[in-house]
Parts: sequence; structure tokens; C-alpha cells
Amino acid sequence: MYSKYNRKHKMKSIIIIAFLLAFAIISTYLIYHNFSSERERDIDTGEMEVVFHSKDGNKINLTKFTPVTDAVGLSSTEYGFTVKNSSNNSVSYKIILESNDNRITRDDCLNKTIPKELLKLSLRVDHQAPKAKILSEYQDNVLYEDTLEANSSEDYSIRIWAINNDFVIDRDSHYHAIIKVIEEG
Repeated sequence: MYSKYNRKHKMKSIIIIAFLLAFAIISTYLIYHNFSSERERDIDTGEMEVVFHSKDGNKINLTKFTPVTDAVGLSSTEYGFTVKNSSNNSVSYKIILESNDNRITRDDCLNKTIPKELLKLSLRVDHQAPKAKILSEYQDNVLYEDTLEANSSEDYSIRIWAINNDFVIDRDSHYHAIIKVIEEG
């Protein structure tokens, strides 16, 4: 009788240990896979490859923010990415900042969106000094246009903030956008 009870207890213990071991292995894999794929996101545009260096990839999601001075804005969160041309030809392209309508719909924040006239954007190309302009001053949402020579790359960083002026911005205001690199020609 004792050995029968002992076998049942051992069998239950083996099943529980096997379940916990499988759970630990699957959890570790999912956590590793999630964090490794979140860091850099590649987007292939045809001739070029764009690698975004933040966990949000090419998405900018600003919520609950306060108007700040340019000095503070220039030290805010950076959205960095690299444009690579691995082909044997030069490629013309442009960088566009487009409204993220899917996120605006999902967050139901259309009436809380900060107008472009109240946002300032700083674009830094490679290791040059950043240039900051009010977002509405960019024509057709084109931030930058250039030609990338064969087998070369350029680094970019974008920072965006609400300008410090007399306008009152609700702390629940949002701004959602997508950075796009589009090949021309």
C-alpha cells in the first residue's frame, strides 16, 4: 500500500515538474524573442533598408506632455534610424512624418490631437547639428530629401516637443505619427 501511494506521489511530482519546466522554457523564449525583436526594426523599401533603433520602430506616440523650451525639447526622447543603400546605384529618397490614423482611432484621441502649429521637430542628419522647425512649416510633411550613394548609409534622429508659448495645451493631448522613408524614381 505504501509503495502504491509512493508511486502516485512520484508520478504527480514528475508531471508537475515537467509542466513547470515546459512553462519556464516557453516563457524564457517568448520574453527573449519579444525583447530582441523590439530593439531594432528593419523596413526594406526596395533598394534601401531602414533600421529603426527604438522599441517603437517608426512610430511616434506622445501623450500627456507639457510645452517646453527648445533646450529641453532638444534633449527629449530621440527617434533614431539608419538608412542603408546596399545596391550599386545611388538612390533618391525622402523622409516623411505622417499622421498615425490607426493609433488615433484606437486611442480615440482625434479631438485631443495637438495641432502641428504647436509642435516643434528637430531633425539631425548623421553627426551634423540638428535643425529645429515648427512642424507645420514642413511642406507636404516632407522632413528631408536626399540621394544616398551606392553602398553607403546615413543616421538620422528626430525629436519632437510642444513649443513653449501662450497657447494652453491640455495635458491629455496626444500626437501620433509614423516616420516613413520613401524611395523616389
